[in-house]
Amino acid sequence: SQNNIKNGTYTATVFKCEMRTGKESGAEYLNVSFLCDGGGFVNENYFDSDKPFLQYKLGQLLKACNVTLEGEGTLKDVAKVVKGKKVIIDVVVNDKGYGSLDYSGNNEGIYPIGTNTKSNTEEDAPELDADINEAIEDEDF
Repeated sequence: SQNNIKNGTYTATVFKCEMRTGKESGAEYLNVSFLCDGGGFVNENYFDSDKPFLQYKLGQLLKACNVTLEGEGTLKDVAKVVKGKKVIIDVVVNDKGYGSLDYSGNNEGIYPIGTNTKSNTEEDAPELDADINEAIEDEDF
């Protein structure tokens, strides 16, 4: 199916979480699929790692889903508790058209529903829906 996701901020639902094994590393990781409201989807991989950024990413996922893991939670535990959760995500699309969570600049990739994800500077005003925006741009006013 064609994934017509564009750069932007979306409300999304965690609709698939599955454990996978890296072909080369042999390490298990969690693949999470986010279904964006209005269509389009984003996949993000989470690793059980002591690398600060990978821990941060996992922490952001749990925080956005309002989940606290007690004790030594594993990625399998995470998969169980985040499925079906609604979140807000910043999406960046690569040149192949695949979307992923955007951690660049002030973006934190993923947020709990109901948070104001951006500071209220002018450039961070709520974006028009991409299709509406295109429709506006295509009109000869």
